[in-house]
Amino acid sequence: MAKEKKTATPEAAACPEELNMPRQTREEYVGTVLQQIGAFEERLEELETDMESSGWDDIGDFRGQLDDLRARLKALRSRAAELEAVSDKAWSDVYDEMEESLVDVAGGIDDLVAGLSPVLPE
Repeated sequence: MAKEKKTATPEAAACPEELNMPRQTREEYVGTVLQQIGAFEERLEELETDMESSGWDDIGDFRGQLDDLRARLKALRSRAAELEAVSDKAWSDVYDEMEESLVDVAGGIDDLVAGLSPVLPE
């Protein structure tokens, strides 16, 4: 007797049933993504202010990292605006890509902070 294979719906992948969490609508998810992007942008503003006030002359490489992260956030903001129009069939892949991109940007910010730690105020 063959076992019936259960396939996960995109909503199940985004919110595993065992967590008993309410599932977000796409609109709510877009709002969450935009909030996260906004928080990242605020953090970059803080880092830039700290960099400029540090008096450290050798921030050129860090300026490049900062600009790269800003460009990535701008692209993510554009992609987030398109999320609600994604087909149901493509939703799972698009969701995973967005999550991966957000994690990647968070890692980039952490790397920037680590590089700047010797000169940033605590």
